[in-house]
Amino acid sequence: MAYPEITDASMRYGTLHMNEQIERYEPMIHSIMNKLNIQYDKDDYMQVGRLAVYSALTAFDAVKGKGATESQFVYTRIQQRMIDEIRKVSRYTSHVSADGDAGMDTGTDDDMPTLYYESARRVLDDREMLWLTYTLKGFTVREIASVAGFSASSVKNWRASARVKLREIYGIED
Repeated sequence: MAYPEITDASMRYGTLHMNEQIERYEPMIHSIMNKLNIQYDKDDYMQVGRLAVYSALTAFDAVKGKGATESQFVYTRIQQRMIDEIRKVSRYTSHVSADGDAGMDTGTDDDMPTLYYESARRVLDDREMLWLTYTLKGFTVREIASVAGFSASSVKNWRASARVKLREIYGIED
């Protein structure tokens, strides 16, 4: 049985060479972290950047790159992955309070003016208010359904009903 010859081209993305490639892109990772103003958990974001470099290098195809160089492709991939990570962390931290109490509080939201909240409270039932309150806090329909113990379909129905009522009281037409 003949084994294929190991050449520089076949070793391009070998383990040793890949580590060298990733290290070569670390200044770029630092630059993107600075551009995105990442100040905390820098080691975690460096790892996200390294994984993005690995992913980009294994996925890069100059022919399909439509004129993009390898470094442009890697830069874009790193930036996209870091933004995704920032959003994921932000979503998580906005749903988990500092004291760990993730209970269902349907009281007024500090960001929502009291006048609007009270007028909405007069026309919406409890479940519609639950939808409104959690939506204003940034929850998705699925997350509201999970917290409330109902199906996503039920929450969508609350949303539709609440929107109709809110449009009526604020005089908004479709």
